[in-house]
Amino acid sequence: MKRHFTEEHKRKLSEAAKRRKPSFLGKHHSLETRAKLKLSHLGKKRQPHTKETRRKMSEIRKGIKFSSEHIQKLRDSHLGIKMSDQAKNKLSKHFRNAHKGKKNPMYNRRGSLSPKWKGGLTAKHLIVRGSLEYRLWREAVFKRDSYTCIKCGDNRGGNLEADHIKPFSLYPELRFAIDNGRTLCHSCHQQTDTYGYRVYHYAIC
Repeated sequence: MKRHFTEEHKRKLSEAAKRRKPSFLGKHHSLETRAKLKLSHLGKKRQPHTKETRRKMSEIRKGIKFSSEHIQKLRDSHLGIKMSDQAKNKLSKHFRNAHKGKKNPMYNRRGSLSPKWKGGLTAKHLIVRGSLEYRLWREAVFKRDSYTCIKCGDNRGGNLEADHIKPFSLYPELRFAIDNGRTLCHSCHQQTDTYGYRVYHYAIC
């Protein structure tokens, strides 16, 4: 028969437990006992928690905030602790295998299969700029201009940008027209009339 305690009785039990000191406080197992415990656990695999158990554990932890004093104690307890080379190797091997090919839980989970999927919220202009057609247009513009800024002659690869003469956002039909592109270095690109938010002023004019 299941016993049901009143809220008052539960409160009294809780207060009594808080006043009581743990019987194991300050005590340590002997080396012999430790060896016996180790042998008793050898070969045994811990059963993983069920989804329901994990959910309950998550709910219990929600809203818990540690005090600054407790956080400092946790920090002090870990200071100076160094992992052995054996432990480092084990961790390294574990993570190396976990993220390798099909063993990775995120393997082939793209698009709607990804846990980070938010229903296709990527902006349309980002989809276009990340497309193969856009990359081919960009390379064609660079190649035509011999990978050189048409204004200052800068030819540093990482500093070059493909600029739309007629703005990307205002003329969607000219986005992949090579004649509408030009090679500029970053500083020359910033000085154009359509760079960044200046495109809105360009549209009004």
